[in-house]
Amino acid sequence: MSKRTFEVVIPDYKYWRQNIKCQTGCPVNTDSRGYVRAIAEGDYEKAYWIARMPNPLASICGRICGAPCELACRRGWIDAAISIRALKGFVTEKYGVEIYKDKKDFVHNFKPKFKEKGNGIIGIAENTPKPVSIVGSGPAGLACAHDLALMGYKPIIYEMEKVAGGMCAMGIPPYRLPREILQAEIDAIKALGAEIRLGVQIGKDILLKKLYDESEAVLLAAGARKSRMLPVEGSESKEVLGGIDFLRDVFTDKKVAIGPRVVVIGGGNVAYDVARTALRQKGVESVVLVCIEKFEEMLADTIEIKEGEEEGIERINSFGPQKINADKNGVVKSITFNRCIAVFDSEGRFNPRYDESDTMTLSADTIFFSIGQAYDLSFLDKCDLDIEKTERGMIKVGPDSISTSVPGLFVAGDLAYGPKLVIDAVASGKRTAIIIHEFLSRKRITIKKSEIHVEQYNKEVSSNEVSHPPDFEKIKREEVPAALVEERIKSVFTTVETGFPKEMAEEQGGRCLNCAVNTIFNGDRCILCGGCADICPEYCLRLVSLENIKSDETLTELYKYRYGDNPAGTGSAIIKDEDRCIRCGLCAKKCPVDAITMERFIFKEVIDK
Repeated sequence: MSKRTFEVVIPDYKYWRQNIKCQTGCPVNTDSRGYVRAIAEGDYEKAYWIARMPNPLASICGRICGAPCELACRRGWIDAAISIRALKGFVTEKYGVEIYKDKKDFVHNFKPKFKEKGNGIIGIAENTPKPVSIVGSGPAGLACAHDLALMGYKPIIYEMEKVAGGMCAMGIPPYRLPREILQAEIDAIKALGAEIRLGVQIGKDILLKKLYDESEAVLLAAGARKSRMLPVEGSESKEVLGGIDFLRDVFTDKKVAIGPRVVVIGGGNVAYDVARTALRQKGVESVVLVCIEKFEEMLADTIEIKEGEEEGIERINSFGPQKINADKNGVVKSITFNRCIAVFDSEGRFNPRYDESDTMTLSADTIFFSIGQAYDLSFLDKCDLDIEKTERGMIKVGPDSISTSVPGLFVAGDLAYGPKLVIDAVASGKRTAIIIHEFLSRKRITIKKSEIHVEQYNKEVSSNEVSHPPDFEKIKREEVPAALVEERIKSVFTTVETGFPKEMAEEQGGRCLNCAVNTIFNGDRCILCGGCADICPEYCLRLVSLENIKSDETLTELYKYRYGDNPAGTGSAIIKDEDRCIRCGLCAKKCPVDAITMERFIFKEVIDK
């Protein structure tokens, strides 16, 4: 019988940090565990500032974030992830920018808090005679302007539309992101020192070269604003429209007229935004969403699909458009689809294949393509800057994914890496602010790290016990309460989510496993009784001989330090499966010799000026 071996790692700073999956899963490293736990304990103000410090658009993200933190959440490996995004929305409604009518008051309250946290960016800029210019007022541009303003620079954002916010204003429906929240975030950033000039189109109202000459640095953060279309037969008909263009027209109060029977082609969140917005237009009787993906392959969030179905959106999977059928006058009457038998090829590349004999035709008066977004880089024409481009015509960026071939010209957000989540754009904007500061100051930013483990459980001090509500492991994830379907479909301005009430928010926060708490073992005290492994409800602890552990050089040195030059067969170890541990603390309570403690890992990373 073969001997079973176990691969193990010795915990270090990186190990403890990676253990907090929600935080490492967030592009801006928000301590989601921290604010979720604070909500569970009823400390809402503390929760807000934990959420807000790394994220200048926390109130927006509390409404519409794609929540990569929830995808990473270890609780999701047990039953269902913590409702991290909705809980953020809960506290921003109580302490976020949207509660401040006097934005100066916001600045008065915000800057001291930021200094208190000591991240080191406040006022680190030297006097600069010229502004830093930012093209585009989407999440990347706003986040960059926010951090540059705090550093002491003079950021000026140029926005071609009459309203700021980029795709948050042009593409995300108000029923998901109320416009007063978006505007509050923008007003707060302006109050901190950023300037926004609306209705200014680079390349038309002002040339990029002129902007470059008049600025300390220039950031291009113009998002993917154009709809991507498919050149199928009949797609030139006037009733065939781009989904992004439709959303922009609706949300800028332009006159929009669509037919009673609407077909939306696409399976992502934007496709559902288009479908649900179309459903709310006057005269629309039916909306059908058709995509080439199977249901389990769809890119749209589950909540978008669910809410769409509640509202009456019909979904058809695994069909792709073949041709659009119009009458002799060019008026759309229907659209024909072929069944998609595979979206990806054997190497995992996007390469749809169809069964030409299996077709479906849907009646339609208006057809929307929502299959992706494209860029408008016309502002680069005749700009007299030697901007290197890729083979696909995009701006070529350096290893940092921000710098370009032109010194002092940078890109961020969708323009740098393609359409992603709002939180990815925020992270890109914040990173760009640091890169711009390094470029202007000619100084590299270094990060100071500090770490400590704080004991959470002690038999004599019960208040240090790991804090969990009774039967926390049995609490189920609850859906965020929403407005009645018949009410919310009346207008694009009727908010769908009504948010968690206080009791539900605290209960949902109590589901958190508190993954910053770690099981710390003292081998000098352990008597190898096995009580910890026996009592563990998740079977995540095991006592094994050193012979059963696959070692590396580090482990070998540790063995020698403890057992001498011939450790094989002479020692044993406790090994732990972190992914299964629910931080219940039963092992620490059971241990008769206090060889186990439950300790919370605290780390801090700050800019070293």
